[in-house]
Amino acid sequence: MTMTDTEHHINESADKIVLKTKLTRGEGTRDQDKMDVKVKSNDPEDAAAKLRATIDALEEKGVAQALRDTQPGDNDE
Repeated sequence: MTMTDTEHHINESADKIVLKTKLTRGEGTRDQDKMDVKVKSNDPEDAAAKLRATIDALEEKGVAQALRDTQPGDNDE
């Protein structure tokens, strides 16, 4: 690249709606699992459907349980 060359980086999403949520399972401070979930869309109903589908898939595929299983138990301290 010479001194007259210019390099441009454009990072723009076509999706204008971004939904972010934090999922917390469990009751006590040491008994909580937390996940951040983010979906993007141009349509509010589509964004909501994507969020619901993502949360359902995390549960269905066992991701939430896998996270719970990696937490230290009462005897692991």
